Amino acid sequence: MALRPRMRPEFILPCQGEARDFFARLKAYLTAGSGPYVGQVLNRHAYIQLPPDQRSLLSPYLNLQLVDDEGECTLRGRFTPHPAVWTGFMAVYGVLGMIALACLVFGLAQLTVKETPWAIIAVPVCLGVAGFVYGAAVIGQGLTMDQMYEMRVFAERLARGDDPQRRQGNIV
Repeated sequence: MALRPRMRPEFILPCQGEARDFFARLKAYLTAGSGPYVGQVLNRHAYIQLPPDQRSLLSPYLNLQLVDDEGECTLRGRFTPHPAVWTGFMAVYGVLGMIALACLVFGLAQLTVKETPWAIIAVPVCLGVAGFVYGAAVIGQGLTMDQMYEMRVFAERLARGDDPQRRQGNIV
């Protein structure tokens, strides 16, 4: 079964120890400033990203959230683009949706008064542009796949209680 590309890929990992220990390790790592990531730790949520000098428009953010289920600690990670990029994607989808709806209504009104419904042609055009934008997001994920992989390895090492500063490589 093939997986379809997702706009914001997610993963779930079992976490060793308690939630506060995980975030203490993560915060210590991020404040040391010696690693390849920067970020912020909040109550039960954190995000990590590349330092500003290494970031590009497509560089991923990794949002981390810890969930305690009956004493078991679970780490949920979600890759997202920069918040401004994500807002731009959603704005494009919103504008395309409004244009398609307005043109559909106008085209139906044209049909009602027995005119040529030329405005309806904008609906498939908007759908095509939305598909193009989705494809651009998938291509962007492909271009940053190495960064996403390294960030996930980092999160897995932290969740296992290993040293995340150990050389990044294959997951053991």
